[in-house]
Amino acid sequence: MSTEYVERTETTTTSTGDGISLQSGYLRTLKAYLKIGEMVLCLIAFICSSVDWWVPLGQGWAQFVFISALITTLIFFIFHLFNVFSKLPGPWVFIEFVYYAVYCVLIFIAVIVCLARGAQYNHGGIIAATVFGMAALALYCVDTFFMYREWQASKYHAGSSAGGTATTTTTTTQSSYETRTQY
Repeated sequence: MSTEYVERTETTTTSTGDGISLQSGYLRTLKAYLKIGEMVLCLIAFICSSVDWWVPLGQGWAQFVFISALITTLIFFIFHLFNVFSKLPGPWVFIEFVYYAVYCVLIFIAVIVCLARGAQYNHGGIIAATVFGMAALALYCVDTFFMYREWQASKYHAGSSAGGTATTTTTTTQSSYETRTQY
């Protein structure tokens, strides 16, 4: 009687991300240009909304929206530039898409407030904040559209996770028994 027992274990680990490092190629992409334009326009709109005193008329709201959009966009820009998203868990394409969709609505409301107050009181700073706010709104809408398309494309790809390591373990067990009948 012979008994054979074979066990083979194979472990493969592959890294899908480069880690946290400067991605200089990102600076030459459309996404980077859009984010830089959004930050510049939000900064200019924030400064223009701060020039004239119109606090009881909605100045605080416009300033809050423009500066919070600037800070959030700066954080996302830095995360993309240094490839931080590859080390963080979560559906970051979708999270960024939701942030930008919300900022589109908030900037739209801030532009309406600036437009209403600028037309009513004819202050140059408020009118300039309206113009730069509309330009920022246009860039945010374009960026949101591209993020939506990227999110839709990432839903249909199997490897659309944020990155990290993928581990595959294969275990093969083979057993063969030979028995003899005894009388």
